[in-house]
Amino acid sequence: MKKLIFTLICCLVFVSISHAKSTGEILTFPANPAKGFQWGYALYLPKTIDTSKKLPILLTMNNEEEEESVAKFERDNLDSLRSNYSQYGIADGVGVPMLVPLIMNGKSPLHGRQLNREVFKLEQGPFARLDRQVLAMLKDARLQLKKRGIRTEKKYLLSGFSTPGVFAWNWAMLHPTKVLAVVVGGHQNPALPLEKINGIDLIFPVGVYDFKQYTGKKFNQKEWRKIPILLVSGGDDYNDPLPYDHVYGDVERAVFKQLYGDVNLQELWQKFGQFLTPYAPNVLIHTYPHLGHEAIWEDQIEFLKKHINGGPLQSIALTDTSMHPALVPIKISHLYFGQQAPIKDDREYLNDTDLILETDQAIQYWMFYRSFRKLLELDVVQGENVILTKIQCGGGFGRKFLQFYISDEEVRKLKAHKNRQFSVRAHNPEFLVIPEDLTFSIL
Repeated sequence: MKKLIFTLICCLVFVSISHAKSTGEILTFPANPAKGFQWGYALYLPKTIDTSKKLPILLTMNNEEEEESVAKFERDNLDSLRSNYSQYGIADGVGVPMLVPLIMNGKSPLHGRQLNREVFKLEQGPFARLDRQVLAMLKDARLQLKKRGIRTEKKYLLSGFSTPGVFAWNWAMLHPTKVLAVVVGGHQNPALPLEKINGIDLIFPVGVYDFKQYTGKKFNQKEWRKIPILLVSGGDDYNDPLPYDHVYGDVERAVFKQLYGDVNLQELWQKFGQFLTPYAPNVLIHTYPHLGHEAIWEDQIEFLKKHINGGPLQSIALTDTSMHPALVPIKISHLYFGQQAPIKDDREYLNDTDLILETDQAIQYWMFYRSFRKLLELDVVQGENVILTKIQCGGGFGRKFLQFYISDEEVRKLKAHKNRQFSVRAHNPEFLVIPEDLTFSIL
């Protein structure tokens, strides 16, 4: 298979159970076109599993970093499966085997792991009808597990957060007769189970208007409404995939805008819920106050355990995050220039000409997304005179500082001022709080 280059919306998540290495067994199976799948897959078997009864397989999509080499991509997925709780923890919690397709994204505008619109235009090749390829993997996995004395159900559980959440939602819509229950998080603009709203044709992935054109079958709303689904998002999650060309094309993006208007992600999420609720009695939709692009796995485990045999929908006691520390605004405590910053552990990330804004809170990675960078825009000023305007360039997930790169030419411009002491003013003070008395100096 030729080398593939693709991009990825990263999924780093808050995990409310401590990290540990997986204790179960990992089996791998290569691509098998004769059986209907042109990609390999991995099976994770929890250490504790009840073989006295039939168990459903849990399906979750991978979400690894992009790689040019398929072999390295697969190795990275297996490493993640051994050490990343978000991959194996739900299977451990529910006590079921888990299948992870080792599917790459493909070159933009393909987004294989989200089953985006472009994927369904392909009639042949490794990305053609990936949803059916995954179904073939599941059928093969049932045979492989039977050889090991593990009997499995003909229907499956699905889980996913962020990109894997998109996959879980879309796959369940495509194959509702094969699904027992679904948990999805961090997917703020799922496809609506509707063909039209207010005269707008909801093309996939906005809705299901042209499902038959791209999949050969109309959307089976009757069967889909039998699936108990938990759909959750963080109240401070602004990780919006809509601007990314490898996720959405111009056509479906225009329909999103027509339906939802020019709104931010949280406003879109609220509108989506208003559209969805009257037509989806099978979906428990919830917003966690103060969480960003984060997950609470205990809730998802509890939901799947309660619906391990399918519907009807039952409520669960969702974790109360109303007292969770808010991720925004970012409050700045100190300003530094270059090597003046007393930062040791993360020194490798800093340049000599960086303007460093230190904060007392660990900064979440989703604040660094392209759609968010304008919120981290600021002016370097002396009095009322704006000397430079800069947009945040780094800082990194989990670190306690923001960095703004200042070029050598800009440094000379700053040094040209007799008084080399400067203040900083945020363009969005409701998001980035910088006390007026904070200054930095250039020697």
